[in-house]
Amino acid sequence: MTMPNPTKLVFLLAFVFLCQSVHAAEAPERELVELYGALLEDHTREGRNDGLPVRLVDYPALSGDDRWPRLVESVASYPAGHLSSNSQRKAFYLNAYNILAIDMVLDNWPLRSLRSVGSLVNPVWRHDAGVVAGEEVTLSYLEHEILRAMGDPRVHMAINCASLSCPDLRHEPYQAELIDQQLDDQVARFLAQEQKGILINPEEREVRLSSIFDWFEEDFESAGGVEQFVRRYRSDLPETYAVKADLPYNWGVNGKLSAHTLRAMRDEF
Repeated sequence: MTMPNPTKLVFLLAFVFLCQSVHAAEAPERELVELYGALLEDHTREGRNDGLPVRLVDYPALSGDDRWPRLVESVASYPAGHLSSNSQRKAFYLNAYNILAIDMVLDNWPLRSLRSVGSLVNPVWRHDAGVVAGEEVTLSYLEHEILRAMGDPRVHMAINCASLSCPDLRHEPYQAELIDQQLDDQVARFLAQEQKGILINPEEREVRLSSIFDWFEEDFESAGGVEQFVRRYRSDLPETYAVKADLPYNWGVNGKLSAHTLRAMRDEF
C-alpha cells in the first residue's frame, strides 16, 4: 500500500480548508442577495404616483410575505467580519438602509409618508430602525456615519427613504462585484427622470435638479462639484444653462394606498 506524499497531503488539506472558508464567507451574502432579490421581484414594479415616476412597493403584499422577517433577520445577524472590502461594505449597507426603511413603513402601515412617523424635534430618521450586523442603528446613522463617510457621492442616488422623490429603490440588490456599475446606473436613471431628478427649462435657460444635490452639496466636491458631477452623466445638457438644485421634494410614501384606506385615514381626522 502506497502512503500519500506528506507535502501533497498538507496542500490538499489546506485547499479543502480554504474552499470551506470561502464558502462559509459567501453564504450570508448569498442568502441576503437571493432573498432580497426575490422579494423585490415579487413586490415592486415600475409605475407613477402623484405625477412622478417611481418603483412602487406593494406594502400590503409584502407585510404578508413570511420571507420578509427572514430578510430583516439576515441583515441583523450578518457577520460584520465578512465586510472586508469597501465594495462589500457599500453594497451591504445600501441594502441594509433600504430594507430597514421599508421595514419602518411596514411597521406603521398605512401611512402617507414615512416622515409622519417622526416630528420636527424627533425625526423618524433618528428613531431606532433595527439591527444591522449585530448593531442597533437609526437610518440617520446608516446614512451619515457609514454611507456618506465612504466618500462616494453616488450613494445618494442609491439610498431610498421610501419616498416618491427619492432615487428609485433599485430592482435588484446591490452586490460588491457589481457595485460600481450599479451606482453609475442609478445616477444615470435618476438624472433621466423629469420632474424628479432633473427638469430642463429652455425658456429660463436653466437646469433644475433634485434638492438632494443642494442638501448634500459638499459631498459632490470630491467629484468636482454638483454641476461637473451631473454633466458627467448628462453630457447633452446645454453648456450655457444655469444649474441649480431646487426641485420640490415629495415625501409621499413610494407605494399606493387603496381608495378604501384613504377614506379610512380621512375619517380619522
